[in-house]
Amino acid sequence: MGFFSTRSGQGGPEFSVVVGFVLLIFLVVLMTVFQKQSETYDFQVFTDAKRVASILSSNINMISQNGHGYYRYFSVPDTLVSYMEYDVSIAGNFLWLNYTDTTYSVQLITNNVSIIDLVKGDNETNCVSNIYGEIFINGTCVLE
Repeated sequence: MGFFSTRSGQGGPEFSVVVGFVLLIFLVVLMTVFQKQSETYDFQVFTDAKRVASILSSNINMISQNGHGYYRYFSVPDTLVSYMEYDVSIAGNFLWLNYTDTTYSVQLITNNVSIIDLVKGDNETNCVSNIYGEIFINGTCVLE
């Protein structure tokens, strides 16, 4: 009986070490998965921001090249991926798309661009028009 009683006390510490090691590995794997998920989400938002900026810049550049009197209707989404709000501004010949703490820019071929009213939403209509070399973005096309 003395043989069995001396071995029973060592099972607890060894088991605790094994459980602790397994938990440590689990936490490292879990942290890696969360980091990869975050990187994937950031990439999806960036790709969507790039797509929206491309829609806008393509329309502006095309109408700018076609000259006075040309116009085109287009729409942009209300939000980026996962309902992320964004703002669009133009400074010089750059279009800036801002979301959270990130900015994406696209160079335009003209610096005569004014955003009067950019209506967001897939079912909403915007118009980009060229009036004597000035490009206007608004909800309705009014050619003067």
